[in-house]
Amino acid sequence: MVNTKGKFRFTYFTDKYKETYNFYKNTLEFDLGHSWDRNDHDKGALFKAGEGLIEILHRRNDEAYKNPGLDYRIPQGVFMCIQVWNIDALYKTYKLMAIPFKQEIVDQSWGHRSFSILEPNGLVLFFFQEQF
Repeated sequence: MVNTKGKFRFTYFTDKYKETYNFYKNTLEFDLGHSWDRNDHDKGALFKAGEGLIEILHRRNDEAYKNPGLDYRIPQGVFMCIQVWNIDALYKTYKLMAIPFKQEIVDQSWGHRSFSILEPNGLVLFFFQEQF
């Protein structure tokens, strides 16, 4: 049977491509689905996160290479929620790695146990586990 459902992707551009790539791949140890480095204007990577993907793209500096249908600004007011099944173990692992935390682990009033961290671009990654 052919899968006709696409994967959800959270995609954004970064001026800190190498640092961001290393953070997702080596620090958080997210599975790398695919990456490319065709030239200075065409670099990117897809990391698996739950049933979706995080896609990071190197921000292009040359207007000639920019797609007019995309937004090249730094993300603001957005965050990613990633559901996990081992929240306490993951929290302890990330604490030992000295990853910058936005919020320590907490039981939320809506039934989630969660914490949040900051990635190199200041984007919040909110990890949660349902408690019910």
